[in-house]
Formats: sequence, structure tokens, C-alpha cells
Amino acid sequence: LNAPALADMCRPGNEATVPIDGVDPEVFKMMLYFCYGGKVGKEELAANAKAIIEAADRFGIVNLKLQAEAVLAEKTEIRVENMLDNLLYANSKNLALFQEKIMDFVAENGSRLLGSVSFDDVPGSLVTDLLAAVTRGKKEWHKDIK
Repeated sequence: LNAPALADMCRPGNEATVPIDGVDPEVFKMMLYFCYGGKVGKEELAANAKAIIEAADRFGIVNLKLQAEAVLAEKTEIRVENMLDNLLYANSKNLALFQEKIMDFVAENGSRLLGSVSFDDVPGSLVTDLLAAVTRGKKEWHKDIK
């Protein structure tokens, strides 16, 4: 129930070896531990957040993915230099909480981003979200000076 894609790979009658490529063995061990009722510690989540997100996303382990995302959002310092890479990653993995943190950074730092970050390769839907974040930031700034 916790890992539907993994369960589908291991159905009875599939006696052949099931290759699990592209997942670090330690991450896979954490993932299985979680699926069988164990808890993955915050330190382990922080140290392996992106690898856990990748594996949990691949095997449909939603709750583990959400926990890893929460730790990633909490532990990642968003800066002008890494904002775009983090935004594109968050968008590609459907990480709403992490993306919201990045949009908050954009709202607070819109003027610092102009001229410093190229948005040429950003998908159109994200550009709309970025513009909304910048607009929100300006509205909050104007409220503060009134």
C-alpha cells in the first residue's frame, strides 16, 4: 500500500529478478524501512533529500516524498545564485512546498533577481507564477510604506 509501483514490480508469479537501477542501496533500504512502518530520521532525510524524493516519486511513496520535501525546504537556503535551479527542480518533481518557499524568496527579492537571473529556459506556467510572486512582493512592500 505504501509503494504501489514497487508492489506492481514484485507481484507473485514474477519469479525473475526485479532490477532496481538508479537508486542508491542506502536510500532503497530507508525506503523499504519506511514502507514497513519505520520512521526515517530528519538527519537521514536532510542528507539524502533529493535521492529520497527521486526514489519515493519513482515508486509512488507519497508520504516519504512529502517528508523529504519538507526537510529539503527547511534546510535549503535559497539565494539569487541557486534560486532558478531549485525552482526548476521543485517544478519538475511537483514539490509544492519547496516551490512556495522559492516563490516567497522571489517575492521578497524580485529587484535583486532582475539582471542577475536569466529566465529564458523557464516554462511558461512558471513564468506566470514568478510574475505573480513578484507582484505579491511589490504589494506587500507598498503596504509597508503607507
